[in-house]
Amino acid sequence: MTRLTRQRPWTLDLRIRVTNARDRLLAAQQLSRAGRTPYTVIHHEDLVQVRHYRRRQGPPQTPLVLVAPLAVNMLIYDLFPERSLVDFLTRAGRDVYLIDWGRPEPRHNHYTLATYVLDLLPPCLAAVRQHAGQRLLDLHGWSMGGHFILCYAGLGEDADLRRLVILGTSIDSHASGTLGVWAQKLQKSAHWLEKRMGIRAASWPQSWFYSPGWRNSLNFKLTTPRASLRAYVDLLRKLDDRAYVIEHATYGAFLDHMVAYPGGVAKDMFLGAWLNNSFRQGRLRLREHEVDFRRITQAVLVMAGAEDSMATVDAVQALLPLLGSQEKRFIVVPGGHMGILAGSDAPNSAWAATRQWLES
Repeated sequence: MTRLTRQRPWTLDLRIRVTNARDRLLAAQQLSRAGRTPYTVIHHEDLVQVRHYRRRQGPPQTPLVLVAPLAVNMLIYDLFPERSLVDFLTRAGRDVYLIDWGRPEPRHNHYTLATYVLDLLPPCLAAVRQHAGQRLLDLHGWSMGGHFILCYAGLGEDADLRRLVILGTSIDSHASGTLGVWAQKLQKSAHWLEKRMGIRAASWPQSWFYSPGWRNSLNFKLTTPRASLRAYVDLLRKLDDRAYVIEHATYGAFLDHMVAYPGGVAKDMFLGAWLNNSFRQGRLRLREHEVDFRRITQAVLVMAGAEDSMATVDAVQALLPLLGSQEKRFIVVPGGHMGILAGSDAPNSAWAATRQWLES
């Protein structure tokens, strides 16, 4: 006996595809499911604001401050209702504070690494302490957010930091895969230009290093070009699947709307952290202040992504011997640079490890 299957009329299928394509192109913001967890702003100064995500249960614990990197928008921390780091942590009974560095413009090109570590971060932490009514804080830094935390803690001036989580933060940039090889080649070229022609990259204007949001989005996608291309190919193949179109729009809300790097801090990171590998020594100067990672005596959890091409396992693991901490741990978690924070494996890997570390 032959079983007859009823197929959807091709006209209806075409109508669904056209509708989904139109909505993805013209109404992506309405489709996106990112940014649904409620919060209040407890501090706002110029570009910077601090968000508070209230714990869902239990007595007060040590507040956790998420120190975001630059260039990204904050949706990465609250990407899907069912896959949100801030929701995960607040349901675990933690009051979560997220530092949003805002949307820099060319007029902020004078912002350097020192600006963020010495001028902008301390008032944010002071606001958290005042709001929470506690001195002790736990800090979590992903990517450049980890650099901010390490520089701040490495000043040795804040004794009220309890536990640190450093995620996907490149310390030995020259060990960071293909990017590391290019950094070494560019370093040699820069030295040749300075020696033979007197051209010093350090003297170039900060404005030359300003990177607008659209360029940062493109650069981020180019770190995994095959995956980025495959996502768009899959979108064309699955235009009749409304759930997939919504998921694609949600990822796009983050990836397609990144924010700018101010020229000063981009110059510091490109010339210092990448070309000259300044973090590898664990010591650097920020204005008149000396940062030394040996001053970091807090318990530190360091995590690297197994497939992270921007901050490889070797580049991240280089932090361990530089720390003054007695209690420190290094683990490799699944995912690339974005996946370790918000990928499908993150709840059972990086998030679970973070929760366990903070509760130990």
